[in-house]
This record gives sequence, structure tokens and C-alpha cells, in this order.
Amino acid sequence: MSKREYLVDKQTMKEIGYELWKMRVERNMFLHQVTMRTGIPARDIEGMEMGRYVRYRYLRGLIAFYGKEMKIVFE
Repeated sequence: MSKREYLVDKQTMKEIGYELWKMRVERNMFLHQVTMRTGIPARDIEGMEMGRYVRYRYLRGLIAFYGKEMKIVFE
């Protein structure tokens, strides 16, 4: 697999990012607050929320921090 191949396509990354952003906004939290509480760098949180990439280790950390579970559904 080359460096340019992704395990997640662009549309899926955008959908994951939107859900992460929505969870943060629902809790009225700023990016800096989430960074301080989770230890995840702000640039990585912002990159994931914008749908640029998904770092699975950080994704799991954010989902746990927000008290959510992730389920994959095929429709």
C-alpha cells in the first residue's frame, strides 16, 4: 500500500469529522479545552474535524472522552 492510499475514503472522513465537531459543540467546548483535557494536539483534533485525516488512536480517545460509542452500519 502506498502512502497516498487511505483506509478511509474522503467522504467517510468528512462524516467522522462532522460527528466529532458536533459532539464538541454540543458540549460547548472550545478546541483548546478538549486539547487540555485529552492531551491530543489541537492540530490533530482540528484536522480530524475538518475531514482531512483520521488518526485512529486519537479517534478512540475523543470518542471515549465524549462518552460515546462508535458503530458502523451498512445501509
